Amino acid sequence: MWFPKSVRAREVGVILAACVLVLVTAAAGRSDSGPPRQSPAGPAEDGRQIFRTYCAACHGSRAKGDGPVAASMKVPPPDLTRIAMRNNGVFPTERIRQIVEGSGVAAHGDRTMPVWGDVFARRIGGRDPHVMVGSVVHYLDSIQERRGE
Repeated sequence: MWFPKSVRAREVGVILAACVLVLVTAAAGRSDSGPPRQSPAGPAEDGRQIFRTYCAACHGSRAKGDGPVAASMKVPPPDLTRIAMRNNGVFPTERIRQIVEGSGVAAHGDRTMPVWGDVFARRIGGRDPHVMVGSVVHYLDSIQERRGE
C-alpha cells in the first residue's frame, strides 16, 4: 500500500519512539535488588530525574510539550508548566497523580499517553512506586508558571 512520505515518516517516528521507551523501561527495570535508593537532593530533584527518564521524550526536558517525539504525535503533548494556570491557579495534585498512574479518568481522550503507574509498580531499583509517582507530581508542581510571576 502506498502512503505519502509524511505519513510514513510519522509512523516510523512513533514506532521508533515506542521502541526507545520500551528499551529505557527495560533497562531501568533490571535493577530490582538492593535497598530502596533515596535521592539526596529531595523529591523535586528526584522527580525531575524521573521526568527526564520517562516523560521528556514527549513532553520535552522543560515540560513545554516540545520533546523530540512530539512532532510525530497525532495529539501534541501539553505544556505541563501551565497546569495550574489552566486550573484557576491551583495545581490539581491528586488528578495529576491519577493521570500518571492511569487510575483516574482518561485525561487524554483515547489514552495515548503511556500509563507509568504499571512501570513504577515493578519497584524500579527497589523503590516504592508511590514515592516515584509522588516525586514526579511534586516536580511538576514546582515548575508551574503561576499568574503574576
